[in-house]
Amino acid sequence: MSKSSSKSSSAKSIVKTVDLNSRTTSSSTSNLYKDILELVLLCTLTEEPSTSSLSKIYLTELASLDIKNWDKNRIDQALFERLRICDPSSQLITSSTKRSSIAHEIISENRCLHYLSGCYQRLLRQRDHFQLILDDIQKLFIDHSKTAITLPSMYDDQDLSKQWIELLIESNGKKNLHIFFMKKNLRIYLDNALLCEYIDFVNNELLSSMTTEIESLYKKVFHYMYKAIQPLDYFSNDVISYISVLTHLSQWAILVQMIFRLSHPKTLSNRSSRDAHISSTSGRAFQDTLIGSLLSKSCLPSIPGKPFLFFNKPKLMSERDIEITATTMWQPMKTYQDHLSQLFKVFVKSSDARHNVLKWIGDCFDENQGKNKEWSSHDPLAAFLFVSDGFLLNLNVVLLNLAKPFAEPYSSRLLKINPLYAISRNENVHLKELYKETPLINRTDEIEDEKNRQITFNFITEIFFMSHFSYSISVHRLHRILIGEELTRIREAHNNAVKLDGPNHENSVQLGETMENGLTAFLNIKTMLNEPYLLELLNALFTSTCSWLVHIASSSFDYNQKSDGEEQMNILKKLPLTSEPNRQLSYIPEFIMENIIDYLKFLGRYNTQVFQSIGSSINEYVNLILVFMGDMNRLRNPHLRATLAEALEIILPNEHEKTNRIINNLYTETMFQEYPLIEHLPCALLDVFVSIELTGQAVAFEQKFSYRRPMYDILEYLWKFDKHREPIKKLASYAERHIDDAEAPLFLRFINLLMNDANFLLDEALTYMARLRADQEAKEHGEWNEKPEKQRQELENAFQHTGRIARYMNIMGIKTVNI
Repeated sequence: MSKSSSKSSSAKSIVKTVDLNSRTTSSSTSNLYKDILELVLLCTLTEEPSTSSLSKIYLTELASLDIKNWDKNRIDQALFERLRICDPSSQLITSSTKRSSIAHEIISENRCLHYLSGCYQRLLRQRDHFQLILDDIQKLFIDHSKTAITLPSMYDDQDLSKQWIELLIESNGKKNLHIFFMKKNLRIYLDNALLCEYIDFVNNELLSSMTTEIESLYKKVFHYMYKAIQPLDYFSNDVISYISVLTHLSQWAILVQMIFRLSHPKTLSNRSSRDAHISSTSGRAFQDTLIGSLLSKSCLPSIPGKPFLFFNKPKLMSERDIEITATTMWQPMKTYQDHLSQLFKVFVKSSDARHNVLKWIGDCFDENQGKNKEWSSHDPLAAFLFVSDGFLLNLNVVLLNLAKPFAEPYSSRLLKINPLYAISRNENVHLKELYKETPLINRTDEIEDEKNRQITFNFITEIFFMSHFSYSISVHRLHRILIGEELTRIREAHNNAVKLDGPNHENSVQLGETMENGLTAFLNIKTMLNEPYLLELLNALFTSTCSWLVHIASSSFDYNQKSDGEEQMNILKKLPLTSEPNRQLSYIPEFIMENIIDYLKFLGRYNTQVFQSIGSSINEYVNLILVFMGDMNRLRNPHLRATLAEALEIILPNEHEKTNRIINNLYTETMFQEYPLIEHLPCALLDVFVSIELTGQAVAFEQKFSYRRPMYDILEYLWKFDKHREPIKKLASYAERHIDDAEAPLFLRFINLLMNDANFLLDEALTYMARLRADQEAKEHGEWNEKPEKQRQELENAFQHTGRIARYMNIMGIKTVNI
């Protein structure tokens, strides 16, 4: 055989082999596509009963074609036909001998998106078998899903938005449960993961370019969620499922922007309000939104007139019952607030959506700041004008959790807080009304650039001021309600009615019910404010704020200047501070200081155990008191400085029973003797004592003595220690030597005021006691019995009031003399 013929024969052999391999590969791929039809689409072209264990849907149109080879286009045709079948169950082909391995409900699924998601999951469960064509078929299912959503007219008879929310809930609602049982039921967990993957792929395709149809879909989805969430309670698993859905969707910034745009009352012109009293322009309108409905879930009533959930029969409850009920409230509420906080953390994660979130919060505070006014606590219509207390408490917890990364004393992140934010009026400030708040000190001159400078403030600055504002409008407000005298007045009125008319009289019964309702409200509010995690978060914010304020007070650094090196947090080393006060103190609102004081006073009244667990945190509060209480150049308001003394009193040891003192004797004695710079405390106390008298502001006379009462206790306690007696003696000696000076020395002014107060108090005590005696004699002689019932009641109330004032004047007079 010649060489040429040999080469020709060899070439033919190679071509023949290649053709054979090609045909084999083509045949194999075609079989894979056919398997897609049967195993993934759950369809068949055979009308005869199946001999396999899998029932299928018969595709009439495709069966009429003589299909030899299967490819992607044929699968596309099959999928399109399957989706257009209105009643798939009518074309179900079942096995003549075996039971179907897949439920007929799944095979006959007629909901477009549910069917496509099922196909996607079945494909991915057999990814190894379909590896050669996996990517193409995956994309096919995603493309059909996108087409269905963007061209909803193709499926007029189907509610695609409802289908989409059902898939979202299915994929996210039980996620935690799936993880918990992952080892026991791996199949369920994997199915959930595959469904999440399908949703993510579809969303990535949809949201790459927002269209009217896609926006319409998500508007319907969010409206559906809003309607579904409204009637649920905070302990409902369903509401947690919806939060999980929102958390998942929030990885797309464009959806976060849409959520907050739809949740803003000013964009809800067609919003259907739940209550005719609620105006779309009132602060309460924020609650009647998707985000607002989540924030309003609480132990406290979210709707005006709705009863409290707990402590409904307070008179029958023992202390142990109250403790158990408190724990019952705290555990699910903490779980719910954790989910809520995590949701907001995801919301603000994207810089593109962060502005929308902060704007919504800022506008909500702006529209609801009237709730913090004194009149709102007494006006029943206020409940219809503003968001609920539970709403504001939840928002406070959310903000405290957002502040947690920098809420640590002396953290370098605190240096990023820009005090200029509090007086700025540019569009980058989300707390629009903050500049109207009273600052710690007055500004000697107004610099226009400070207020109107076009500066973008960082996230830490925004959250810091929002957290404090939120506390002021939520926790601080509820604390004022707790210490109000309304419940005391009702109790006294009830007791008097029982004495005069008996317990079964209509008036006595009515006052008894009012008193019980008031006690129920008191216990619910008190328990909510005593939630351990809330107190922990507040302590973190306030101790870090203390270190920040002390740093600013002891620093001359100004944000208008540039620092050559890296600034560090100042640790207090010397008192008194002799430098010029930092101008930044004239930016910072007084309510930040008020919040810290209110927190300490709350602990003193209602939670005497907290400081036992927070240990060194007390040091930051003591530092704040030492710096600001006696320095009017750094804290202008003498009344605010006087309340710092009230806060300090809480730290004194529990020397007498039934007091609200918090810390054990050993710790306190060590602190008052060894704490750095504590020797400056007596002078600061005397300074603020005198300052109250010299203020030009109109203050009730009794209020002056209520400020001075804790100072008496502190001075009495300090006198026990040589370390504190010596500074006082030095002040006395100095006063003696300079008694004729034009400006009287501090100690001389203190003694003079002390003597004046003692004379006044004892004189007033005698006057009230004489009046009390006259009233007592008139009552005993029966003169009151001749009066009408209403007048007798008024006389009894006046008698009780006179007795309280006489007692107060005597106690304060004796305390003053003893000093």
